[in-house]
Amino acid sequence: MMHMPGIQQLLYRIGNKPGTVRPNSAIQWEAGMLALGLFLLHQLIEWGIAVVYHHSVLDICHWDCLRYVALAEQGYPAAVTTSDHMENWAFFPLFPLLIRAGVALTASPAPLVAVLLGKLLFLGSIYAFILFARKYSNTLPALYPALIVTLSPYAVYGNSGYTEPLFLLLTSVFFLLLKDRRFLACGLVGMLLSASRAPGILATLPYALVALQSLRTANWEQRKEIVLGGLLIPLGLGLFMFHLYHRMGDALAFLHVQKAWGRNFGNPLTVIAAGIRQGTIHLDWALMSLTAVVAALLLIAMQDAALGVFSLVSLLIPLSSGLQSMPRYIWWQAPLLLLLAQAMKWRAARLALIPLFAAGMVYMYIAWMMGKSWTT
Repeated sequence: MMHMPGIQQLLYRIGNKPGTVRPNSAIQWEAGMLALGLFLLHQLIEWGIAVVYHHSVLDICHWDCLRYVALAEQGYPAAVTTSDHMENWAFFPLFPLLIRAGVALTASPAPLVAVLLGKLLFLGSIYAFILFARKYSNTLPALYPALIVTLSPYAVYGNSGYTEPLFLLLTSVFFLLLKDRRFLACGLVGMLLSASRAPGILATLPYALVALQSLRTANWEQRKEIVLGGLLIPLGLGLFMFHLYHRMGDALAFLHVQKAWGRNFGNPLTVIAAGIRQGTIHLDWALMSLTAVVAALLLIAMQDAALGVFSLVSLLIPLSSGLQSMPRYIWWQAPLLLLLAQAMKWRAARLALIPLFAAGMVYMYIAWMMGKSWTT
């Protein structure tokens, strides 16, 4: 008689029957093929838009991308160098370090390396997000999370030398490891997260929630691993702060420079209300942010507290300083994208979301290539 694992594999080959559990290798293979196929389709769409607008797909390193390039080439400034005081201290070091490594390995121009590296990380983030989504919702067809990332209206950041795909990749891997209670590996990835973007340090919150549950039944060796993993997460941010202190005497320069960038912290609800009153693009950002906050609360209440807490705090902190760039904190956050992927189980949602997302993605690429500053 055939063993149960063989039956499960056969059922998945025939019809992907709900409720069965695929072997890891099959899930990874499917995720890899889907990620590669949709990534290439996305690149083709971007290339087509670039041809129509007489643009080069490798020449779209603008705005923050140029900031990352400057950090890769020159490092953090030791003092104020611009009249507006908008220094690069606000940008975290992991992505610039990867750009610098890419330049050293390829001897290519840093802007080109930034764009190509972003594309590579974009591909990796699609793959990692599929695995993350399947881990937290094992009956979810892999196609849905793949489509959510590749057709996102703000997928342009995956092709333009921004740090967003790196953040999504690391966040997806972090939560994968956390789900499996692999605390030491989770801490190492969390360390990279806290060096990639400011919200990365917030990985300590879901880690603490899961770790406290596990400590009750853990033996001494397991407890040491749990504690060590938790201590590793803030190390990335700590090293960045140490470098800033050594470089220019202010370990919190990344926070203090926010005023120069026009970010003054206040009540997130007040920020949303002001955006609604202001209208135009600010209204879009305000409604988007409000919807994301509600979604994070639903995650906490109905699905997974660790995912929800991470999402909620990761939204409220940047939201408290203004609506500018909020789409980057929403559309590249794994737990929120998971909710969208789960919504696609319903046919009506698929029929609405897929064309809407695709149209938004094309529109954003056109706006980006036309130099619209609100796309940043």
